[in-house]
Parts: sequence; structure tokens; C-alpha cells
Amino acid sequence: MVAHQKKTKKKRRMSDYDKCLASAQRSLAMREHSKYQIKNKLINKGFEKSIVTDVLHELNDSGYQSDQRYTAEYIRYRQNIGYGVKKIIYELKSNGISSEIINNNLSSFNDDYEVLLELANAKITEKNLKDQKILMKYVNHFKSRGFEDNIILKVINNIKHNEIQ
Repeated sequence: MVAHQKKTKKKRRMSDYDKCLASAQRSLAMREHSKYQIKNKLINKGFEKSIVTDVLHELNDSGYQSDQRYTAEYIRYRQNIGYGVKKIIYELKSNGISSEIINNNLSSFNDDYEVLLELANAKITEKNLKDQKILMKYVNHFKSRGFEDNIILKVINNIKHNEIQ
């Protein structure tokens, strides 16, 4: 009877493929990831490239991972927290998203003016925008978030105009 108990207590060992797949699925269960991000995570965990490639195909075929879905969600999320189109496109490319997928999602972007106006209204609180030092601090912050100079100027002029009234 003791020998039988030992056999039932032994766990079936997972193959490297199963471990790699489980690791990728855990990451994707938390949030969307690009194929490039998942690949790097798995390789950094020490999985063989051939296994990682097979797992990536499995994830794509089963619908667990989609660069299209990742891109749409990423655009929505980043714009909601106040980032411009230029910065988001740069980040998407850095995360391995192809120009084709980005171009297919251009209609998902909200207008940069509207995004920046909302951000600026939240950021600029009771500050004197006539003070050049304060103004440049805001301009540089907005540039770092990927907004074009002309959009920044329009938004700041709008805010200045509304303060006067």
C-alpha cells in the first residue's frame, strides 16, 4: 500500500513546451502583450528559441495573443492617460508592432488636440502662463508626451483665452 501511495503522489513532470506555454499564458492573463514582448520574456526566462517560436504560434492560433488586439488596447490606454499619437506610435514600434498594424489602427486614435486639452486642463492649475519659465515647463512636458508644437500652442492659447474671460 505504501508503494501505491508514492506513485499517486508523484506529479507528472511538465515538458519545457508546457512550462513555456503556461508562462506565456500567465503573462497574457494579466494584460495584453505584443508577440515581441512575449518572445523576449520567454527567452529571458531561459526557454529555447525553437520552443518559444512554437508557443508563439500556438498562442496566435488559439487567439490568446494578438498584436492587433494589443495595438488597439494600447492606443486606447495611452491616450486615456494623456499621450500623443507620435509617442504612442514610437512605443508601439518599440514593442515590435509592424507599421501595417499601426496603419490599420490609425482610425482608433483620438484627435491630439482633444487629448492634450483634457491633459492640460488637468495639469495646469492656477499657474500664471504669462511666466515664461512656467510656460516652458508645460510645453516641454507636453512635447515629452508626443504632442506636436502646433497642437501645444493651440491648447495653451485656448487655456490662456479662457482664463481671461
